[in-house]
Amino acid sequence: MSGPATFSVGHPRLSDSARTIVISDIHGNLSYLEGLLKKLRLRPDDQLILLGDLVEKGPESLGTLRYILSLRKKCRLYPVLGNCDFWHLWVDGHSQRWFDGNWDTETLSHLLRLKRSARGALLLDMCEELGIVLSEDTDIPGLKAQLREGFGEEFDFLASMPYALETEKYIFVHGGIPKGETLESAGAWKCMKQDNFYAQRPHFRKWVIVGHTPVCLYGAGTISAVPIIDPACRLISIDGGCVLKDDGQLNALIIRRGKFSVDWYDPFPLARALTPQKKGPHSAYIRWGDNEVFPLELGRSWCRIRHVRTGYEMDVPTDFLFESNGVLRVNDVTDYRPAVAPGDVLSVVRQTDRGYWIKKNGVTGWYSGELEYL
Repeated sequence: MSGPATFSVGHPRLSDSARTIVISDIHGNLSYLEGLLKKLRLRPDDQLILLGDLVEKGPESLGTLRYILSLRKKCRLYPVLGNCDFWHLWVDGHSQRWFDGNWDTETLSHLLRLKRSARGALLLDMCEELGIVLSEDTDIPGLKAQLREGFGEEFDFLASMPYALETEKYIFVHGGIPKGETLESAGAWKCMKQDNFYAQRPHFRKWVIVGHTPVCLYGAGTISAVPIIDPACRLISIDGGCVLKDDGQLNALIIRRGKFSVDWYDPFPLARALTPQKKGPHSAYIRWGDNEVFPLELGRSWCRIRHVRTGYEMDVPTDFLFESNGVLRVNDVTDYRPAVAPGDVLSVVRQTDRGYWIKKNGVTGWYSGELEYL
């Protein structure tokens, strides 16, 4: 294994004439990453920046990490640490200084909780490949030694990743930069774990490109997974909610000669609208972190709910509801109805007896007309 991670800021020399492709928050979703890179037709001269949270929460963390390792032979690869990548350096003791308490014990407890919940995790994938069965009695020093022996290349790669990249024109960092600080003064953890960074409307001299917080959480009445490009703030936020949101997508920001464009991938089938739909007169978006609701009418397929904080009422599919700590909550949902013209191509997330849960140009809503699948 390599020596202790330095948690550095990288300073790559990026070519302005080549494509710089920035992707964040893959979260172990290998099929999305493969689908996006195939759509982009990745080339050897491309500069691919992976902006953190490469693994965790999705179904194939280890497979995703190995695929990313293979990309070093296909393009110029620049990976950046995200908070979900960082904690795996526990295996070599690199991250203990950033946390209080017994990090070994806490990590084992966390892995056992993930195992019980059937959520994806890199270390669980590694244990499964080695035939290690985790339990409360697992020997932690022995587990570390087995993981180091079996996955040295993977841990070396994670330990080598900077927590940010800075060039003459751009800063690439997973979470953000705390107000009044620089990358160096804030340090790795604060820059990786800046929640709701764009909501602070910070202003920068250089363009700052971040992931971490799904861009849909910045919306008001609609759910949009399209990257936010704000020239006034010189800030770009690109996390499309891949894995975390049922209707999420994996976004790519493409930079070439100082100009920005975006593309994305999701697996939802495409369909052509056959009948028009007028835009709804009003809409609301109930989201993670503010999703406590009160049931007004409970049905087998649909429920009428009232959002506790705002009092707004809407119908939602019954299986969107769940209970957490004795509180009824709802998955991210909106009653937005976009304007749709015959011939518009829509992504169909879900079909219901009241219409379709769709995405139009990356924005989620409901369509009650007729569709023709492509």
